[in-house]
Amino acid sequence: MKNTIYRYISSTCVVFTLVMLFTSLFNCFQADSGSENKMFWQMILLFLLVVCVVQCINFFISRWDFKSNMMYHIVNFTATFISSFLVFYLANIMSFSIHSLVTYTIIYTFIYVLLYYYLTQKNKLQADEINKMLQTYKEHL
Repeated sequence: MKNTIYRYISSTCVVFTLVMLFTSLFNCFQADSGSENKMFWQMILLFLLVVCVVQCINFFISRWDFKSNMMYHIVNFTATFISSFLVFYLANIMSFSIHSLVTYTIIYTFIYVLLYYYLTQKNKLQADEINKMLQTYKEHL
């Protein structure tokens, strides 16, 4: 339970931080200062919706029994990619064109790979810590 909560909270925090950075950068380039505040909160709410949808999909996909880790990541990537793209399309953030699809695919793949490596490194550090504690326990016996 602790590992599940730790994984979802940390990945949500990473994604939320990225969302805030991108939204802040987006606001820096807005020309109309009157609608800037309204657009800022709309973008934050939209990105939070996407984060919630992606985390729900991750939660349900992680309950399935996959034959390999690679198959899990393929299904996870595909499901979260399609759902987040649909949310952005339905919110009129993106158009359904080749250019926007290619751009979104590149950005989404880059972020997915970064999160994958971040979580993999974090799990390795956690496993090393557990192994170190087991080793000290064995030495004291």
